[in-house]
Amino acid sequence: MRKIWILTVLLTNIFVFGFYESFSHASELPVQKNATEDAKEITVQFDLKDQEKHEIIVVDESGKEMTITIEPIMLSEREDYGRINRPSYQHLFPYGKSTYQVKAATPYMGISYFIDVNVPNNIEESRIIKAYSYDYWIIGGTLNNISLSYTEKTAKFSADVSWLGGLGGANVYVKATLSGNLLTISTRM
Repeated sequence: MRKIWILTVLLTNIFVFGFYESFSHASELPVQKNATEDAKEITVQFDLKDQEKHEIIVVDESGKEMTITIEPIMLSEREDYGRINRPSYQHLFPYGKSTYQVKAATPYMGISYFIDVNVPNNIEESRIIKAYSYDYWIIGGTLNNISLSYTEKTAKFSADVSWLGGLGGANVYVKATLSGNLLTISTRM
Protein backbone atom coordinates (compact mmCIF):
# COMPACT_ATOMS: atom_id res chain seq x y z
CA MET A 1 0.00 0.00 0.00
CA ARG A 2 2.85 2.37 0.86
CA LYS A 3 4.43 1.80 -2.59
CA ILE A 4 1.16 2.70 -4.31
CA TRP A 5 0.85 5.85 -2.20
CA ILE A 6 4.46 6.90 -2.99
CA LEU A 7 3.93 6.19 -6.70
CA THR A 8 0.68 8.21 -6.66
CA VAL A 9 2.37 11.18 -4.97
CA LEU A 10 5.31 11.00 -7.38
CA LEU A 11 3.11 10.83 -10.49
CA THR A 12 0.87 13.59 -9.18
CA ASN A 13 3.87 15.88 -8.62
CA ILE A 14 5.20 15.16 -12.09
CA PHE A 15 1.81 15.80 -13.64
CA VAL A 16 1.08 18.95 -11.63
CA PHE A 17 4.44 20.62 -12.01
CA GLY A 18 4.93 19.45 -15.58
CA PHE A 19 1.39 20.47 -16.52
CA TYR A 20 1.70 23.85 -14.78
CA GLU A 21 5.06 24.52 -16.43
CA SER A 22 3.52 24.11 -19.88
CA PHE A 23 1.14 26.96 -19.11
CA SER A 24 3.71 29.30 -17.60
CA HIS A 25 5.34 30.22 -20.92
CA ALA A 26 3.96 33.32 -22.58
CA SER A 27 2.41 33.18 -26.02
CA GLU A 28 4.01 35.41 -28.58
CA LEU A 29 2.83 36.92 -31.83
CA PRO A 30 5.53 37.70 -34.37
CA VAL A 31 3.58 40.75 -35.60
CA GLN A 32 3.15 42.63 -32.33
CA LYS A 33 4.10 41.81 -28.74
CA ASN A 34 3.44 43.88 -25.65
CA ALA A 35 5.36 42.64 -22.60
CA THR A 36 3.58 42.50 -19.28
CA GLU A 37 4.79 41.29 -15.89
CA ASP A 38 3.58 37.69 -16.12
CA ALA A 39 2.79 37.04 -19.76
CA LYS A 40 2.78 38.48 -23.23
CA GLU A 41 -0.23 40.22 -24.68
CA ILE A 42 -1.18 39.21 -28.19
CA THR A 43 -2.73 41.91 -30.37
CA VAL A 44 -4.42 41.39 -33.74
CA GLN A 45 -6.27 43.97 -35.85
CA PHE A 46 -9.35 43.29 -38.02
CA ASP A 47 -10.98 45.52 -40.64
CA LEU A 48 -14.76 45.51 -40.12
CA LYS A 49 -15.55 46.50 -43.71
CA ASP A 50 -14.71 42.91 -44.66
CA GLN A 51 -17.98 41.32 -43.59
CA GLU A 52 -16.51 37.83 -43.35
CA LYS A 53 -15.28 35.63 -40.53
CA HIS A 54 -11.61 36.40 -39.84
CA GLU A 55 -9.48 33.90 -37.97
CA ILE A 56 -5.79 34.18 -37.14
CA ILE A 57 -3.77 31.34 -35.61
CA VAL A 58 -0.70 32.38 -33.65
CA VAL A 59 1.99 29.81 -32.79
CA ASP A 60 4.70 30.65 -30.27
CA GLU A 61 8.22 29.22 -30.31
CA SER A 62 7.21 26.32 -28.05
CA GLY A 63 4.51 25.28 -30.53
CA LYS A 64 1.51 26.42 -28.47
CA GLU A 65 -1.35 27.75 -30.61
CA MET A 66 -3.84 30.55 -29.99
CA THR A 67 -6.73 31.21 -32.34
CA ILE A 68 -8.27 34.70 -32.45
CA THR A 69 -11.52 35.15 -34.37
CA ILE A 70 -13.89 38.00 -35.18
CA GLU A 71 -17.09 36.88 -36.85
CA PRO A 72 -19.95 39.06 -38.09
CA ILE A 73 -23.31 37.60 -37.09
CA MET A 74 -25.89 37.97 -39.86
CA LEU A 75 -29.55 38.53 -39.07
CA SER A 76 -30.61 34.96 -39.90
CA GLU A 77 -27.79 33.50 -37.78
CA ARG A 78 -28.66 35.68 -34.78
CA GLU A 79 -32.10 34.11 -34.60
CA ASP A 80 -30.41 30.75 -33.92
CA TYR A 81 -28.66 32.04 -30.80
CA GLY A 82 -31.27 31.40 -28.14
CA ARG A 83 -29.33 33.28 -25.48
CA ILE A 84 -29.54 36.56 -27.43
CA ASN A 85 -32.99 38.01 -26.95
CA ARG A 86 -32.67 41.57 -28.10
CA PRO A 87 -33.25 43.44 -31.37
CA SER A 88 -30.82 42.38 -34.09
CA TYR A 89 -28.96 44.68 -36.43
CA GLN A 90 -27.53 44.13 -39.87
CA HIS A 91 -26.11 46.65 -42.28
CA LEU A 92 -24.13 46.93 -45.44
CA PHE A 93 -20.77 48.36 -44.51
CA PRO A 94 -19.46 50.93 -44.04
CA TYR A 95 -22.30 52.51 -42.06
CA GLY A 96 -24.87 51.25 -39.57
CA LYS A 97 -25.16 48.73 -36.76
CA SER A 98 -23.66 45.22 -36.71
CA THR A 99 -23.10 42.36 -34.30
CA TYR A 100 -19.78 40.52 -34.01
CA GLN A 101 -18.66 37.53 -32.02
CA VAL A 102 -15.18 37.95 -30.53
CA LYS A 103 -13.33 34.68 -29.75
CA ALA A 104 -9.91 33.66 -28.44
CA ALA A 105 -8.91 30.06 -27.78
CA THR A 106 -5.88 28.01 -26.80
CA PRO A 107 -5.77 24.21 -26.45
CA TYR A 108 -6.75 24.55 -22.76
CA MET A 109 -9.10 27.59 -22.67
CA GLY A 110 -11.59 29.47 -24.83
CA ILE A 111 -13.43 32.77 -24.34
CA SER A 112 -16.09 34.42 -26.52
CA TYR A 113 -18.64 37.22 -26.34
CA PHE A 114 -20.81 39.36 -28.61
CA ILE A 115 -20.54 43.07 -29.30
CA ASP A 116 -22.90 45.42 -31.12
CA VAL A 117 -21.11 48.14 -33.09
CA ASN A 118 -22.48 51.33 -34.64
CA VAL A 119 -20.51 53.01 -37.45
CA PRO A 120 -22.08 56.37 -38.43
CA ASN A 121 -21.27 58.42 -41.56
CA ASN A 122 -18.25 59.84 -39.74
CA ILE A 123 -16.43 56.58 -38.96
CA GLU A 124 -14.29 58.31 -36.33
CA GLU A 125 -17.47 58.45 -34.22
CA SER A 126 -17.95 54.66 -34.36
CA ARG A 127 -18.75 53.09 -31.02
CA ILE A 128 -19.53 49.87 -29.24
CA ILE A 129 -23.19 49.87 -28.26
CA LYS A 130 -23.21 46.74 -26.12
CA ALA A 131 -21.13 43.73 -25.03
CA TYR A 132 -23.06 40.65 -23.87
CA SER A 133 -23.52 36.85 -23.76
CA TYR A 134 -20.04 35.77 -22.81
CA ASP A 135 -19.10 32.09 -22.85
CA TYR A 136 -15.95 30.23 -21.84
CA TRP A 137 -14.47 26.77 -21.35
CA ILE A 138 -11.34 25.67 -19.51
CA ILE A 139 -9.43 22.43 -18.96
CA GLY A 140 -7.55 21.89 -15.70
CA GLY A 141 -8.61 25.06 -13.97
CA THR A 142 -11.38 27.43 -12.98
CA LEU A 143 -12.23 31.05 -13.71
CA ASN A 144 -13.12 33.44 -10.88
CA ASN A 145 -14.01 37.14 -10.69
CA ILE A 146 -15.46 37.03 -14.21
CA SER A 147 -16.50 40.35 -15.71
CA LEU A 148 -17.59 41.64 -19.10
CA SER A 149 -17.50 45.42 -19.35
CA TYR A 150 -17.66 47.91 -22.19
CA THR A 151 -17.35 51.58 -23.04
CA GLU A 152 -17.94 53.30 -26.37
CA LYS A 153 -14.50 52.21 -27.62
CA THR A 154 -13.65 49.01 -25.71
CA ALA A 155 -15.24 45.75 -24.58
CA LYS A 156 -13.34 43.47 -22.21
CA PHE A 157 -13.88 40.00 -20.77
CA SER A 158 -11.63 39.54 -17.74
CA ALA A 159 -11.22 36.76 -15.18
CA ASP A 160 -8.75 35.27 -12.74
CA VAL A 161 -7.71 31.73 -13.65
CA SER A 162 -6.71 29.20 -11.01
CA TRP A 163 -4.91 26.11 -12.32
CA LEU A 164 -5.32 22.72 -10.65
CA GLY A 165 -6.96 23.86 -7.45
CA GLY A 166 -4.85 26.93 -6.82
CA LEU A 167 -1.35 25.70 -7.68
CA GLY A 168 -0.96 28.51 -10.20
CA GLY A 169 -2.93 31.42 -11.49
CA ALA A 170 -3.06 34.62 -13.48
CA ASN A 171 -5.42 37.19 -14.89
CA VAL A 172 -6.73 36.42 -18.40
CA TYR A 173 -8.62 38.74 -20.71
CA VAL A 174 -9.90 39.28 -24.23
CA LYS A 175 -10.31 42.97 -25.09
CA ALA A 176 -11.83 44.49 -28.24
CA THR A 177 -10.90 48.11 -29.04
CA LEU A 178 -12.77 49.99 -31.78
CA SER A 179 -11.17 52.77 -33.80
CA GLY A 180 -13.09 53.85 -36.89
CA ASN A 181 -13.74 50.63 -38.79
CA LEU A 182 -10.80 48.76 -37.20
CA LEU A 183 -11.34 46.35 -34.32
CA THR A 184 -8.20 45.41 -32.38
CA ILE A 185 -8.32 42.27 -30.27
CA SER A 186 -5.83 42.09 -27.38
CA THR A 187 -5.60 38.98 -25.26
CA ARG A 188 -3.58 37.33 -22.57
CA MET A 189 -4.43 33.68 -21.90
